[in-house]
Amino acid sequence: MATHLEEYLSFYQALEEPGYAVLVTGEWGAGKTYQVLNCIPEEKRYYVSLFGVQTVEQLHAEVMAIASPKLSKMSASLNQASEKVAAGGGVFALAGLTPSVFNAIFKRDMEPDRTLIFDDIERSGLVIKDLLGVINSYVEHHKFRVVAIAHDEKVAQEFFSMKEKIFGQTVRVEAHVDEAFNSFLEKNKDRRAKEFVTRYRGDILETFNSSEVQSLRVLRHVIEDVSRLSHCLTDKHFSNSNAMSELVKLFTAMDVETRMSRLGRDSLNDRKSIFIGYRVRAGLSEDEKPKKPDLMEANERYASIDLASSLLSDDIIFSMFFEGRYPEKRIQECLDSSSYFIKPSEAAPWKVVINFDEIDDAAVEVALEKMNRQFKERSVTNSGEMLHIFSLKMMMVEKGIEKGNLDELVVTCKAYIDDLLKSGELPPRDTDWQWYEEFSRSYEGMGFWVPESAADHFKTVKNHLIMSREKALENQIPKIWDDLKTLMLTDAKQFLEKVSPTANGGNHYAMIPLFNHVQAEAFVGAWLSSPKHNWRYISLALANRYSNGRIEHDLKVEKVWVKEVYNELERAVAAETGFGALRISRVIPDVFRNIVEDK
Repeated sequence: MATHLEEYLSFYQALEEPGYAVLVTGEWGAGKTYQVLNCIPEEKRYYVSLFGVQTVEQLHAEVMAIASPKLSKMSASLNQASEKVAAGGGVFALAGLTPSVFNAIFKRDMEPDRTLIFDDIERSGLVIKDLLGVINSYVEHHKFRVVAIAHDEKVAQEFFSMKEKIFGQTVRVEAHVDEAFNSFLEKNKDRRAKEFVTRYRGDILETFNSSEVQSLRVLRHVIEDVSRLSHCLTDKHFSNSNAMSELVKLFTAMDVETRMSRLGRDSLNDRKSIFIGYRVRAGLSEDEKPKKPDLMEANERYASIDLASSLLSDDIIFSMFFEGRYPEKRIQECLDSSSYFIKPSEAAPWKVVINFDEIDDAAVEVALEKMNRQFKERSVTNSGEMLHIFSLKMMMVEKGIEKGNLDELVVTCKAYIDDLLKSGELPPRDTDWQWYEEFSRSYEGMGFWVPESAADHFKTVKNHLIMSREKALENQIPKIWDDLKTLMLTDAKQFLEKVSPTANGGNHYAMIPLFNHVQAEAFVGAWLSSPKHNWRYISLALANRYSNGRIEHDLKVEKVWVKEVYNELERAVAAETGFGALRISRVIPDVFRNIVEDK
């Protein structure tokens, strides 16, 4: 069945000297050029892209170069014959400068037996008025059928305002999504990816059509991205068609929304809370009712998709759609934690409870009992799991599922953390300076379920956990210092790598306040009692540790210690003579002197 574009262009091509041009419009990326060229065979058209065309003369030149190859070849000899003409662009400049000559040559060598197609009109350097004048000259004076393709809606609107004078018909093109899908998929040579995309073609197209986006460029990107996603999945995931259908729909919707800049990072940060918060406040009066979040607006476009679904966590969405990274392990963990793959009898209790929507009540009750027992016995020591348990208990209190209030629960959660710290079972903080981000928003692919009313309470508990893990590290400092002291005596190069940032990595304690817990006299004693060839590496380690402003930021608490070590070294210099005094003086880092002098 012919499209409306095919029908009209077929009618238009049958006209002799129609006296008007046709304007083809449509959304960006809808495949307008492709469809027009499909409607008008190559032997019946002259196709001219105006991309980069800056002048009327250059536009005429482009037309003649395509429509009259013989005339185009003549330009070389004319260039040699006239310096003036050559400077202006050969025969094309001649045509532009002397319209009568141009018209004579044009009429002799070009017949309006083909349709003239002007594409990329908004990408030329011509002003609309001049461009319309050129189109009018080909229609009125040279009797051509002219089709102009406008990819920009604003330009199309400006052209449309001139419709009565130049354009006798405007045809708006809709994307041929099915046809384009087949074309894009055919180019995919990856068997596994192609099979996956083909299997869930219906889900991709349903979601893409629901987005109301007409851009085939975006569709092509979606197909490529779904193909890439397929390589992050195992055969176990492939075998669950219901899970894959939901995954593909969610992924496609997020891909389209982010590519169209309708959803940004802020719109997707803590999606579950955005939904809950808006629904809680939606019942307020019109004056107090909040503006509908972008995420909610987007969600309404997709009848069969929940954009707050935990099938893909916030951090995975950020990685894929804003950073171009597909974290395979994290994606698999997130899917495995969903109701599609979780086995209640084997899964961590909090995973069953958080998926209560889609798991039988009996299994949820068993898991809830286990989770509460874990809370009472302090048996969970992993920070991510603890925060999931804490947030779920806050949700249950807020919903009236569990007795008590949020303030009391905060006290109980902090007591849980304190008990682990006291017993030595709380893991110390990691040595990476960004260590706490590992459980800042989610854990094992699932965001923490924090009701808006409990946000501050949850933040209080999380901050207490962070500080307690820092305290747990402090409790280990005597052991850490013993290990570092051994390195000072035996392998000062390794000491340097441990306590200062280097390009080699392994700088475990480079950004960790540490030496403020070590006596300056003991440190200097270990330094000066080490082999002389180690002294320089220890000095370099300290100089590197406190350079680039680190002593004023991450390591600020060690500033007093640095001054104490400096004074100890100066006393050691005073106690020596000759080369002994000079040797000690030469290993005192300049940064130490700068810190001491900076009162």
